[in-house]
Amino acid sequence: MFKQGLLMCTLVLWLSACTSQQPDPRFQKTPPLPILVEPVTQQPVEPQALIALEDRIWQLVALTKSVNANHIQDGAFLSFQSANQQLKGSTGCNRLMGTYERHQQQLRMLEIASTKKFCPSGGIVQEAIFIQALNDTRFWQIEQQHLYLLDEQKQKLAIFELR
Repeated sequence: MFKQGLLMCTLVLWLSACTSQQPDPRFQKTPPLPILVEPVTQQPVEPQALIALEDRIWQLVALTKSVNANHIQDGAFLSFQSANQQLKGSTGCNRLMGTYERHQQQLRMLEIASTKKFCPSGGIVQEAIFIQALNDTRFWQIEQQHLYLLDEQKQKLAIFELR
């Protein structure tokens, strides 16, 4: 009788184990995902949208904090190099170098340094204002072929033209 009860329990457990087992997911067919096709609408691309901040040469045309804002010594320019986040350029008299951090429209220039050659006739004033503008820059904006460096209140500090 004990053997029959044990056999009966074993049989019940075996049957219940076989029926409650889940199918192996490796052998299940998954239904294909629906493919959604949306019509593509051609948006006109404005030329200024194609101009990027980086990997260009920007010629300085105005420093807004200067008494002679639009009288800029020749040769002042900036270049933002995307490969290594390096800033290179000229103050119009001395070479300029540094690094920068950019996130969307925010821009911060760091570790700005320049060579220290003698700058004739007002070049030293332009250089000081230019470097201060770079240090005060927090945002950037491009309109047509012009780059604007902006301060915390989004006031223009310096204006450049694509060269």
